[in-house]
Amino acid sequence: MSFLEAFSESIILFLKSIPFTFRHFKWFLLIPFAFFVLLLYLMFLLESSIYYYFSNLLFASLDLQNTSHWFFKTITFLLQGILFLLFKVLFFFIFYFFSATIVLILLSPALSYVSEKTEKIITGKSYPFNAKVWIRQIVRSLKLSLRNMFLQTFWVISIIIISFIPIIGWIISPFSILLIIIINAYFFGFSFLDYSFERKELTIHQSIMIVRKNKGLTIGFGLIYYLVFLIPFIGSFLAPFMTFFLVVAATMSVEKMKLHD
Repeated sequence: MSFLEAFSESIILFLKSIPFTFRHFKWFLLIPFAFFVLLLYLMFLLESSIYYYFSNLLFASLDLQNTSHWFFKTITFLLQGILFLLFKVLFFFIFYFFSATIVLILLSPALSYVSEKTEKIITGKSYPFNAKVWIRQIVRSLKLSLRNMFLQTFWVISIIIISFIPIIGWIISPFSILLIIIINAYFFGFSFLDYSFERKELTIHQSIMIVRKNKGLTIGFGLIYYLVFLIPFIGSFLAPFMTFFLVVAATMSVEKMKLHD
C-alpha cells in the first residue's frame, strides 16, 4: 500500500470509527470531559503554587515589602505583575506544547481498554486479565511513551533552532511548520497503533518497524488528532474526545495488517 493509499485509509477508518464508538463506547466519551477539567485544575494549582513560592522568595530576599515609601511599593507592584505574567505565559506554552502528549499518556488505561474491546467486537478474541502481563504492558507503554516524547521534542526543537541559522534556516524555515506538524502527527499516530501492538505482545523494536512500514496510516491518524488539538481555544478540549475515535480506528487498521510478515 502506497503512502497516499494508507493515508486515505486512515481517514476512512476514522470516519467508520465514529458511529462504532458511539454505538459501543458512548459512555467513555464522558471521561475526556472530566479529565480535561481535572487537568486544567491541577495545572492552575501547580502554576499558582510555583508562582507564589518564587514570588515570596524573591521579595523576601529584596526586602521591598517592608518599606512604606511609595517608590518601593510601586517597584514591588510592577515586579509582581511582570513575574505573574511571565509565569502565566511560561505555563501556557508548557501546557500547550506537552498537553497533547500528556493527554495520551494519562488516558492510556481507558484507551487500552477500548482498543481491546474493539478487537473483541471485530474478531471475537478476548484477553483474560493477567496481573503480570498487565504490569509488563504498563512498563512497556511507559518506556515507549518516554522514548517517543523525547524524540518528538528533540526533532521539533532541532527544527526550530535550525530555522534561525543563516542560509540553512532561510531554506528550511518556509517548511518548518509543516515538518513540525508531520513529526508530531507521526508520533501521535504511533501511540494510537501501539495499543494493539502491545496487546499482541510485540516488542518495541517490532512496533517501530511496523510503524515505519505504515507511515501513511500512522501520520493520518496522528494528523487528525494534532489538527484538532491546534484549533484555537477549543482544540485542547476537543482533542481528548478524538483519542477514543482514533484508537478504535487504529485497532481496526491493525486487524487488517499482517504483523509477522
